[in-house]
Amino acid sequence: MSADSTLSERISLLKEVALFRELKEHELAQIAGRFIDYTLSRGQALYEEGELAENLYLVVDGHLRCELVNSHDQVVASGLQNGDIFGARSLGLDGSPISRVKALHASHLLYLPRRDLDYVLQAFPALAQRLHTLAAGRSLKPESSFEWLGRDESIQFVMRKHSAALWLRLTRALLLAIASLLCVQVSLGATNAMPWLLAAGGLLLAAAGWAAWEAADWRNDFYVLTDQRVVWLEHKLLRSASRVEAPLETVQSVNTHTSLLGRLLGFGDVMIQTFTSTVSMPNVGDPHTTKYLVEEYVLRQRRGARLARHDGIRQAVRESLGTAPHNRTPERPVASVSQAPSRTERLWLFPTRTIDGDKIIYHKHWAKLLSTLFFPLLFLVAVFFAVEYVYAGLPRDGAGWLVLLGALLVPLAIILYHYVDWQNDIYMLTPESLMDSEKKPLGSLITKTAPLANVLSLENHRIGLMGLLFNFGVVRINVGDSWLDFDGVHDPAQVQQDIFARIEAFKLKTQKQRDQDERARMAEWLKVYEEERSRGVSRPGGADEAVE
Repeated sequence: MSADSTLSERISLLKEVALFRELKEHELAQIAGRFIDYTLSRGQALYEEGELAENLYLVVDGHLRCELVNSHDQVVASGLQNGDIFGARSLGLDGSPISRVKALHASHLLYLPRRDLDYVLQAFPALAQRLHTLAAGRSLKPESSFEWLGRDESIQFVMRKHSAALWLRLTRALLLAIASLLCVQVSLGATNAMPWLLAAGGLLLAAAGWAAWEAADWRNDFYVLTDQRVVWLEHKLLRSASRVEAPLETVQSVNTHTSLLGRLLGFGDVMIQTFTSTVSMPNVGDPHTTKYLVEEYVLRQRRGARLARHDGIRQAVRESLGTAPHNRTPERPVASVSQAPSRTERLWLFPTRTIDGDKIIYHKHWAKLLSTLFFPLLFLVAVFFAVEYVYAGLPRDGAGWLVLLGALLVPLAIILYHYVDWQNDIYMLTPESLMDSEKKPLGSLITKTAPLANVLSLENHRIGLMGLLFNFGVVRINVGDSWLDFDGVHDPAQVQQDIFARIEAFKLKTQKQRDQDERARMAEWLKVYEEERSRGVSRPGGADEAVE
């Protein structure tokens, strides 16, 4: 789009922005006509600290840096790229006061002055609700810190379940509170009111505790949209924790489902469908806007991939014709995988994660091993403490010694068997594939493998109090028509991030090789074309015939 965009170009751009979805062509034309073009040179600030961002801005082309101040007075930086909207500070779109916005490259913006924005929101009330949803999703961004984010990955949208979902869960606590009031009512006419008052106090405390539990549980669930994936984080207090995610390139469709109550209160479910699985986002506020936002970033990801391919072809043509220097677009950094094991991991008798060259090997958590050793160890301890009494009742001959020796060796043999079995069960992550290997001592060997290219979605779950306390669980990998489970691994969130980082590295490597092959083919085609043209071939089919 040129620096002075036409009305049709603006309409085409607005159609792809989630805020303006569902508007008709003539409605988009009314809004597009009120936008004003604005350009920034590299390093130029749009506004500085202390200045108000009352206009609504839309990035047409370029890259800007936005600095936000969170509730802890910390500056959090984020990037603004093509299609991003920002500004309208008094409406809360930027989530928090903005310190500064400046252009990292020459950038082209469209902005809607505040007076025109007020008119648009008054003329199209649905936009006000949608803008409120986007503002709510932005408001949690500066406060959110997720260790699983990649170095080049940025959060675009964060939200919790709709507050109505919390109020519905609080009905049980409300029933307890009502029961406590009934106890107080009964105590007023009772001869001995103390038992009823104690019951009322107990029920009231239980209601308050239950309400606090439900509120904390509600606050721990997040839906996160980044520029690379969509994620559902669920943490049930003292019960389980999980993370379900799907890379944007695997998303095939996004659907919504709302009940009558949900339509009345403004919440519903968003289902993100990959090739063979579904990432569900239940009880989302304004599910249609969330759906459009996910679709917008899926389209951005695909458009970025197409532009990268076109840039590669253009670069190949220029290099072949000698019209441009060899200047590659800088490669996108990849989330790194921690390679060096800690001192504790090196000295630990039950290592759960080891590095062997470019391979990462995972063992089941030692708590899973100890659960299988509980009864043999208990029997061995019992024999050790009761050996004096047991031996006193045995005959003083070889048979007695054999019985005592067997009582000691059998549990030791069982312990050794389970340890070797635990040691032989491994999960392996390589630069190209995943492997699950189960080998029984003196028994069968079962190996399952899956290429990283087939991974469609990832999940991790920590179930139960033991899983939460000792930080172990299962990582589920969807590989098309089947699932690969890394069961009982330590720190499943880190294992999932290792896999995601390897997937990203594999995709970049594959894309780089594909681009190199395509450039080589293009160079060969151009070479043959120049040879044929130098021979004076003028017929359209001449070059093809010469190649044949």
